[in-house]
Amino acid sequence: MSLGFGFVSLLFLGGCGEKPISLMNAPPDLRPEDQAPMKPTNKELQTSKSFVAFLPVQFSENLSRFHKTLSVSFVQSVLEEHGDLKIIDEVRVARALNSSQFSQLKILLKKNKLRRIDEELIKQTIELGKWLRVRYIVLMRVQSSPKKVSSTEWSTYINFRIYRVEDPVKNEMNHEFTYVFSESSDLWEEIGSLVRGRFPLGGFIVESRANRLYVSVNLGRRNRITEGQVCKIFRRVEKEKKGTNGKPITSIEFDRIGQVNLFRVQEDFSWGIVPSNFRKAVLNGDAVRCY
Repeated sequence: MSLGFGFVSLLFLGGCGEKPISLMNAPPDLRPEDQAPMKPTNKELQTSKSFVAFLPVQFSENLSRFHKTLSVSFVQSVLEEHGDLKIIDEVRVARALNSSQFSQLKILLKKNKLRRIDEELIKQTIELGKWLRVRYIVLMRVQSSPKKVSSTEWSTYINFRIYRVEDPVKNEMNHEFTYVFSESSDLWEEIGSLVRGRFPLGGFIVESRANRLYVSVNLGRRNRITEGQVCKIFRRVEKEKKGTNGKPITSIEFDRIGQVNLFRVQEDFSWGIVPSNFRKAVLNGDAVRCY
């Protein structure tokens, strides 16, 4: 059931005995101490999708450029459309792999072309994802398919893995399938059903009021957000860790600090109430994940 101003006006700013305060009358929190240490950039505020990087896709030697391009485009488009993911430019990934700190990963890729994915490869892949500051990273291999098709048709065999880079690191998805060009529509729906809703929407607190009783989030109806939805709040922290080559790597980690209960959802933003036990911790600019 929709919760409007009538409900909100009955909420209390603190404990029992304090005067109720409505969203309309709630003063904004504008003090420096109300702001998160790491604020979202304008680009981050413009997208509510989680960023994902593709490790350079590995191919078997007998595939044409046509087969390679369409196979990769198919998987990426499914992840973008059904998974609400935003794929970063492959040039950024290539530049990172050409740097000295990821030379070992580049050698591993060249040596086994993802035929075998061991613990060391995964560890270095996660490091790359943290350095790129993405939420997910994809390992993908495309090879010729054993499935027989007609002389006017073609197919490839695709295997991909998706790892969550943020702690706790997790293998989010493993999938392999035969991609037949004439069956693209059916495959689109089949794989789409596997990724739909699997990857949470990410946004930020853009405003808070009444000492963080109310917060506004840059997620709305167009992002599949609904009234009554509970979203988690995270503090973004820049941390430095020692990489596999011994050199320090700076990455952004997400520490969970609370939650927000959404009560008013507009097209591209929402208002929510922060439970009293989380209000002192939550700040403007903190990250929000809606599952």
